[in-house]
Amino acid sequence: MTAKPPLPAFALFDNNLDPGAAGAWLLRELRETLTCRPGDDWQAALRKLEEASRQGAWVAIAASYELGCLIEPRLRPLLRSPDQILLTGWIFEHGEWLDEAACEAWLESRAYQPAGGVGAIRSGITESGYLAHIARIRQYIADGDCYQVNYTFPLEGELFGDPVHLYQALRRAQPVRYGAFIQHAEGCILSRSPELFLERSGDRLSSQPMKGTAPRDSDPAILGASAKDKAENIMIVDLIRNDMGRLAPPGGVRVEDLFRIDPYPTVWQMTSRVVAEPVQADLAAIFSALFPCGSITGAPRIRAMEIIHELEPTERGLYCGALGWLRPGGDFRFSVPIRTVLADSQGRARLNLGSGVVYDSVAEAEWAECHLKGRFLTELPKGLRLIETLRYDPGETPFPFLPEHLERLSASAQWFAYPCDESAVRQTLARVGGETPLRVRLTLGQAGDLQLETAPLSIGAPGANPTIVLSPLHTDSRDPLYRHKTTARQLYDRELARVMAAGHFDAVFVNEKGELTEGARSNIFVEKAGEWLTPPVEAGVLDGVLRRRLIREGRARVTRLTAADLQQADALYMGNGLRGLVRVSLTTAWA
Repeated sequence: MTAKPPLPAFALFDNNLDPGAAGAWLLRELRETLTCRPGDDWQAALRKLEEASRQGAWVAIAASYELGCLIEPRLRPLLRSPDQILLTGWIFEHGEWLDEAACEAWLESRAYQPAGGVGAIRSGITESGYLAHIARIRQYIADGDCYQVNYTFPLEGELFGDPVHLYQALRRAQPVRYGAFIQHAEGCILSRSPELFLERSGDRLSSQPMKGTAPRDSDPAILGASAKDKAENIMIVDLIRNDMGRLAPPGGVRVEDLFRIDPYPTVWQMTSRVVAEPVQADLAAIFSALFPCGSITGAPRIRAMEIIHELEPTERGLYCGALGWLRPGGDFRFSVPIRTVLADSQGRARLNLGSGVVYDSVAEAEWAECHLKGRFLTELPKGLRLIETLRYDPGETPFPFLPEHLERLSASAQWFAYPCDESAVRQTLARVGGETPLRVRLTLGQAGDLQLETAPLSIGAPGANPTIVLSPLHTDSRDPLYRHKTTARQLYDRELARVMAAGHFDAVFVNEKGELTEGARSNIFVEKAGEWLTPPVEAGVLDGVLRRRLIREGRARVTRLTAADLQQADALYMGNGLRGLVRVSLTTAWA
């Protein structure tokens, strides 16, 4: 982990799939943010954003799927919350084109640590609940309510580490034409969408809906010959062709590249392109005719959206809405934001998954297809290993805190979705032996692999009258990495080396709220009136094995502390499972 620098708002729209067109539009120097809620005039909002682009500004737009309920009067009663933001527009002063090398360099210059991802991932619906909903959709189709419904559900988790590093990893894992990374006041958007919703170039309007998915290790000819996937695709092509017919003169709509099969790292995708020209309509009229994209609703659109509202447990938000840019002059490009991670300012993250359901759909196969689509995130390299640092003592109990170490390692492995075999851990530790105490470092990788290192315990031991100092660098309680012991600890390693070189035992940190957290290698215990106090894990604290045991035994109490408590303490102790409790003194307020 590294101290997190503030990131100014920006919007990056990149293509790293096509060698001849790879690069990105970078929008920067935010001038204004415009939002639209259910009670606002959405058409006026879009017209203001379009006018800003015609006046020379670059504009990024994120339109929630539920904006479609505001556009269609019949669907307005389905809006669940009057406070939901349905449309956000960011007006930027500047936009510049970066080639692929410059795009990578720009991202690298803003990455502050080599780890990032989403942990504690959990599905917003059980498999049995999903199967029941698919059965309900098939019944609606049998009853004649609709022909197809695009059903989705969320995966939820916690953003950890550096979102810039995460986006870099997503770019490597999922090359696409319509990527987007937007940093804004309320969080960030990380999108690796392969699907074009709408693109305007002059008076030419085009869309490239995507329907039909197969694993990349399968024969693409099988997907190309699939009657089910072709039926899904042509339904959506017809829907979009009819919608575009409202904007173009008779004969002005055509279909290109019908049933095209495109390769992606983990899947094959079937797409078709629909083109309309000449189109003179403004952005509000275009959205009125085409939003949301038919590929993520079903057909007929309005009835499909009613069924979606009935069965899906939460609002989709930006997922399946529209995400893109307007350039000076008014041309634009919007993706359908699928394969998109949304994170709020507290680090709560969400990724929705879905598929098109027709009467011939097999529910279990649809469930598998959804999770196949999510592999670009769930199997993404996280850039870190889990650590347990154990004390070895010759004798009958060689690892005095082994139960706590195993408990913590298992919990962290589950959080990061790393396989962890306790018997393999025990067998690995059983190889440790010797006649003197040792420092044992065990690490667990993303594939479940174990690595073991040992060193004499005397290295790094506290001297006489050990001292601690406050680090001037703040930690971030919102980053879950602080609650897990991992190799992503650059901040702690660097600060520990610095203060040890000055003769101190440890560096102590406070978080962004001014709360006391921990040392670079120890938990802190403040003694007041005969009671030992230690900060909560919610402040951004590792639940050390010694800390855990002392709390369980009732010898320490968890409470929020500040730097002032260090100066008001009757005594100070730093503690971990390697060296036990070490009484220390605070030398100066800040190092």
